[in-house]
Amino acid sequence: MNYLDGVEIIRKYTAGSSVEPVLDFIQLVPHDEEGFANALDEIGSTNKYPDTLVGLLSFISFILAHKAKVNDLYENALDRYEVLSQMTTKRKPNDEEAKIKRTLTDFILKIEKVFEIQDLTDESLVKELNRFVSEANLYGITENEIKTMKISSKTVALVEAHLDKHRENYYQYKKFKAIMIRLIRIADYIIAEAKRMV
Repeated sequence: MNYLDGVEIIRKYTAGSSVEPVLDFIQLVPHDEEGFANALDEIGSTNKYPDTLVGLLSFISFILAHKAKVNDLYENALDRYEVLSQMTTKRKPNDEEAKIKRTLTDFILKIEKVFEIQDLTDESLVKELNRFVSEANLYGITENEIKTMKISSKTVALVEAHLDKHRENYYQYKKFKAIMIRLIRIADYIIAEAKRMV
């Protein structure tokens, strides 16, 4: 993992430009899945987020990984919805088909709402990371120094509210993951049953 290259990507970000290159780098930052999952409740009561640059990037990487898992389920749910819609274009859907379509729609919309919050939060975090990296004189800094670099107390204060949003998103993703797996399984069963009846 080359943190110096990543810091350069963060430094080059400008307001109004895409945050994707920064997020692509952050997604590659290793994170302790179990450690962060266990620490999130504690973080909620103490409001103590990582205070090193790499620790902060690792936390964001952890949240982005959960978003990616839910996004895969979201895409699968859209596919099932599309299949069900095509199957019922020339006939009235039965009760099971109508119900699963409604439920899939409800959760697809709920997930989209959380994705919107995540996108805004990511943008705000990237802006603050860019400000920190730009204000800190990192010329000539080594890879090892980056790995232990503390973020300023000013930056900690500025990112805390955004990290709180990320923590809320994590709990939403956790809930949606279990629900979507079950809904997709039900949709697959209903689709298979409908194909069998044709």
